[in-house]
Amino acid sequence: MATTTATAAPTYRKRFWETRSFQNALTGWLFATPILLFFVIWVFGPILASLTMLFFDWNGFGPLAMARFVGIGNIRELMSDDRFMGAFVNTFKYAVITVVARNVFGLLLAMALHNVTRFVGFVRAIYYMPVILPGTAMSLLWGLMYQNRYGIFNQVLIKVGLPRVAWLTDPRWAMISIAIMVIWKGVGWNMVIYLAGLKAIPEVYYEAARIDGANAWHQFARITMPMLRPTLLFTLVMSVIGSLQVFGPVFILTQGGPANKTNVVVYNMYLTAFENMRFSYATSQAVALFVVILIITLLQMTLLREGGLTSYYD
Repeated sequence: MATTTATAAPTYRKRFWETRSFQNALTGWLFATPILLFFVIWVFGPILASLTMLFFDWNGFGPLAMARFVGIGNIRELMSDDRFMGAFVNTFKYAVITVVARNVFGLLLAMALHNVTRFVGFVRAIYYMPVILPGTAMSLLWGLMYQNRYGIFNQVLIKVGLPRVAWLTDPRWAMISIAIMVIWKGVGWNMVIYLAGLKAIPEVYYEAARIDGANAWHQFARITMPMLRPTLLFTLVMSVIGSLQVFGPVFILTQGGPANKTNVVVYNMYLTAFENMRFSYATSQAVALFVVILIITLLQMTLLREGGLTSYYD
């Protein structure tokens, strides 16, 4: 008696491009392609071009074939350039003044407004308004206010019996004058960030501290500052990066003067590239500034991260 065996139908195995996981991944990559192309063309491309230009001498206008390879010649010149080193010193002075003042005053304003309940939106808007005003217009306005003879600041000094101050033409006051304008314009940003950080601290910590007899200073040192560590890290990093890249106020108010006392790194780069037509050397200055900003940022993140410098409060 003959027996028949049922033959199993062959199973169809999907190719990898037919699987749902591949199709989902392809869809994601297609959506991400525009932003990836943007970063490759406008971010990573210029970075690689700058690093390459570091080893060449090119004026920025001739064909690239005319660029002359100089090796580390630009770096050697950079290390012996007194004008550039002076600009770095001026930049650090400006950064110390503005970063410290903006963060101290911003934190004090935030703590003062933290418990305000009436007209709080209006008060915050008043302090934050300078942040959204155009920097160029504010620099021009402050330039008029700093004017030696008719400026409002000198008029006030005369009214109280004090001598005029050459705010933008005296080497002792020029950098301070620029810093005052920048602090006025940017302190509202620091205030808003610190205010958000203060709002995120649970009130129960302060209640427990008061029950244990802690005074206001102990609450600030043991609760407020440790809990504000992430906020402090963010504001410090952003403030330092912004201050080391200052250009607009210097360009409008002093053009690096008097006697190069307000000549900062970015303004020196501008002069090197667009007045001296040395784009490669200006690129080397930009790379040096980038390295310094990167090192300072890493140091801040190391000191202020969990278990870093603020572990003193533990």
